[in-house]
Amino acid sequence: MSKKTKASPQKSLGRKWSGTLDQNLAANQRFVADTDPNKINLGVGTNVGSDGKPWNQATAFPTSLLKLVNSIGNLCGSYNPAKDVQQAAAEFILGRQLKLPSNIWSRCVTSFTAGGGSGAVGRAIDFVTAQHPDIRHLNLQRYAWVGYDSIAYNRGLGTKAIPIELTKLPRKGLAVLQTVHNGSGLLVPANNWKLAGRIFAKRDQPVILDIPYTGFDHAEFSYDEALSRSAEPLLTLVEAGAPVVVGYGPTKVFNTFNYRPGGATVVICRTEQEARYAQQRMTSNARGGTGFIDIATYALMKAMAENPEGLISDHSQIMQRLHQAKQDWATHAAGTPLGGFFNSSYGGLFRILPVQPGTVEALAEQHIHVVYLDKRLIRINIMGLPHSDRTEEIVQALSSRCTEGLPKALRPFGA
Repeated sequence: MSKKTKASPQKSLGRKWSGTLDQNLAANQRFVADTDPNKINLGVGTNVGSDGKPWNQATAFPTSLLKLVNSIGNLCGSYNPAKDVQQAAAEFILGRQLKLPSNIWSRCVTSFTAGGGSGAVGRAIDFVTAQHPDIRHLNLQRYAWVGYDSIAYNRGLGTKAIPIELTKLPRKGLAVLQTVHNGSGLLVPANNWKLAGRIFAKRDQPVILDIPYTGFDHAEFSYDEALSRSAEPLLTLVEAGAPVVVGYGPTKVFNTFNYRPGGATVVICRTEQEARYAQQRMTSNARGGTGFIDIATYALMKAMAENPEGLISDHSQIMQRLHQAKQDWATHAAGTPLGGFFNSSYGGLFRILPVQPGTVEALAEQHIHVVYLDKRLIRINIMGLPHSDRTEEIVQALSSRCTEGLPKALRPFGA
């Protein structure tokens, strides 16, 4: 008689999941399920017009994409752009968006990748970890964008929390930092960036800088001034001699979310030799990703090369809309706990607010949808507030639920 063998558990492709529900998706599901025609989406992750509808006024990228699609019959093979298009697109990002001085462009390696800013950050991480296999985790600012968890998970990396204000920078792990904290909107003081730059430079420790929306952190200024101020954290790190890799996202600044063209990973080297080796390694990283440029990313690159002023015009209008929304919040929330989230300590699209328990459900009953973080914290997209006769009503609905119980980790620095 043959000996019976124990059956295998058959679970190697579906092991128990210990992660958490993506509350951004949950908020979107609640919004979609709401049938009220006047519902308000403060949980959305994209740009919203003054009418409360998705922003649809950007034209430069859609025009470039349509032109490319119409000529697709004349194209053959992959969409790898000509070198002059790649160079012009790279210079647009380096000079017009990141405000890097032209005398260091030759030491920058720019790689376009699929998947918007998320793809750019992912490639930045891959670029560093391929050279430093001892890196086992990402160091993320507290209450950071939840997408980082998925990026780390896909690469077999853990995550550890560091202070938003960068007062502790561990030697182990790879820091992924944000020029404006993508969640709370908090702005890290300039002196903290200076100290961080010196630390990373002294250790020769690579750092990833995620730049999801240039200028949004200072939208109250003129376009050029806003972008210059937005670039200060990056320039501070570069001037200190820190080894910086940027993940640049085009999705919000040019309103490309529906098409999802890729972002750009920018490696900023300190020497010409470092740049030569970085270029060789980036070529291998890109080839491992697919090695090709998708049609939407190609269209965005062509817009950068052929119609940069059109992209800048679109970007400027979106920033003006963001400033309008911030002013509306500040005006109608003045004198309340909510009003304190719209001063010079904050910038960008998002805010994390302390609220009474049950706020998500209470607001949903009023057809106002937000993102749940925990029972006493929610996140909102401030651009989701329409500029209309309902503006004050919506602000007051949120204000009535806000408390002063902001966790210490989320308080403005020095408060």
